Amino acid sequence: MHRTLKPLSLVLLSLLMIISTACGPTATPTPTVAEPTQAAVLEPTKEPATPTPETPVERIVNLDALYYRQERAGASGGTSRIQVRVRPAATPGQLRVGFFQEEVQGTGNQWQSSGWIAVLFASLLEGVAPTDYEFSFSSGGWIDGPSAGGLMTVGVLAALRNEQVRDDATMTGTINPDGTIGPVGGIPHKLDGAAKAGKKLVLVPTGQRYDYDANQQQLVDLVEAGQKLGVEVREVGTVFEAYEQLTGSALPRGTAGSAPQLPPRAFDRMRGKTLEWISRYQKSRNEFNALSSEVQDFLYDTILDADEQADAADKALQQGLLAVAYARASEAASSAEIASLAGQIATNYLIGGLEKAADQYQASSAVQTELSAVIAGLKSEDVRTVSDQLALFDAYSNVGLAQGLLLSADDEINYLVNNADTLSEDEILTGLVTAALEQSLASAFVQYARDAVDIGMGFGQAPPPDDDTVLQLAETLRRVADSNIALFDAIIVDEYARQTGLHPDVLKNMMMRRESGYLFAVAARQGINILEDQVGTGADQAASIFGQSQSSYALSAALLAKHYSLGAQVDDDLNVIGFTREKALGEMLDFADQRARELINAAGDDSSIAALYYYELGRSSRQGDAASQLDALNYYWQAAILAQAGAYLSKQ
Repeated sequence: MHRTLKPLSLVLLSLLMIISTACGPTATPTPTVAEPTQAAVLEPTKEPATPTPETPVERIVNLDALYYRQERAGASGGTSRIQVRVRPAATPGQLRVGFFQEEVQGTGNQWQSSGWIAVLFASLLEGVAPTDYEFSFSSGGWIDGPSAGGLMTVGVLAALRNEQVRDDATMTGTINPDGTIGPVGGIPHKLDGAAKAGKKLVLVPTGQRYDYDANQQQLVDLVEAGQKLGVEVREVGTVFEAYEQLTGSALPRGTAGSAPQLPPRAFDRMRGKTLEWISRYQKSRNEFNALSSEVQDFLYDTILDADEQADAADKALQQGLLAVAYARASEAASSAEIASLAGQIATNYLIGGLEKAADQYQASSAVQTELSAVIAGLKSEDVRTVSDQLALFDAYSNVGLAQGLLLSADDEINYLVNNADTLSEDEILTGLVTAALEQSLASAFVQYARDAVDIGMGFGQAPPPDDDTVLQLAETLRRVADSNIALFDAIIVDEYARQTGLHPDVLKNMMMRRESGYLFAVAARQGINILEDQVGTGADQAASIFGQSQSSYALSAALLAKHYSLGAQVDDDLNVIGFTREKALGEMLDFADQRARELINAAGDDSSIAALYYYELGRSSRQGDAASQLDALNYYWQAAILAQAGAYLSKQ
């Protein structure tokens, strides 16, 4: 279990600005943010089992993906043939997914993320081992970024189920971790392309009946626009709806039921952990009180945030909202610790200059030792059920984040040491504070890892599968996370680099300072390689890869939703202040809540405690501001990933 991202990102930014204000300005350009390209609730039932082929055979499904391009003459749309091929693996146990294209730069790396997600989602839903098959995607033309994700997922599912997609129908929309369909841009022009290709039905993401026409420079009604072209336009919110309308067959799906609740034993454990975080907050608050009034004034906003989170934790605790209370208490403790540590560094800088400030940083660095102790503890855990396994996954997700943050902090210090002669004192102090903040966050994630097993172990009945099965699923998830981060770099970071004229690596570092989700997604992914030798092989290796990849996948998916699908409106520090596709966000949250309930309730007593925790946080966060609603999507998706993985592993 770990906390929400938004408050710590704000703390990081406020501290950097405070130090810069106290010691002089630092020259850090900010990239301009471009306009992105753009059920009834029943009692829960078990998700129906899906029959899988007794003997895998080669199957081919042909799709027509929609794209649009902005050229000098205006925007235009078209279709590109995608052939999805699924065949028995030549060497079972090895994951093979291939991407082939006919046009130079027709697709690039941007469609690979959609292909990997399609393979992962379809394998989990169908209950098949992805390493039993070889998957390939061939494109005959252009594909518009990740907007073919929903269609490619339908294609893989159809191939596994030996069904075909209608020749006269297609769709556009991204695919999210829980199977919901995400918004895209340029749909009016894609309809033109669909009509030219003879399509009679086009599915679009729910909430996007109205979309921007770049040629008319106004919103248009897609249903009316389609009618004029002889194309029927329908909105779909999930891959389940899309599959049925494109193939005529229904996918297996349980019913949502009521909101799931933590079991009493987990409730009591989480309450105890919440009180521990409150105690941790009080300790750091007292340390902060010992700082000079001058330093306290500099850090007033930061400690105020800690105090407000502590108050919110107390109120949630009184109402019995344990997941919310735990999250708020940990936020309060983390913010107070960061304020205290930053204050100590600032104090030492004011008293003794850079050398004394650096000494203070070194004196506070014991997190790596704590992390090693936690890893040793995780390796000794006795995993008896799938639910235990999922708790271990969640613990390792936090271990990976901690290790990645420590690496980032060490890199910051090494940079300062190697470039001290060319940096100003303000730049050095800013680097010291940044490293201290990352170290403090790492310490918090180490504690989250401890809490994940202390709260989440000892539940469920279904025995865990063999290590190879878990490792194969984990490796698939790792590749999905890798492709998602690469996609974000390609369509967001590289675009900012072009706008500002800065090198992409410089922009990545800037993005990590301003966008905590990006920092954590990259940190989680880096943790896999760094911890490889320490974690070892077998069950712990599989748990480490799965946990860290799951975290990176959910975080990177939320980043893509924010910057690509939803058209987030942000301030100069990349804080979300609104959305251009607000209706689509509301629909995505509704479907994400429903899907998470379906998966969690279908598991019954084998539910993951971490999935229940993330689900409750999602329900709470969606009632907040724009940034909190994005947090809610991330929480729902983490709940869905864990719950769906649990269902898959229980059947193996």
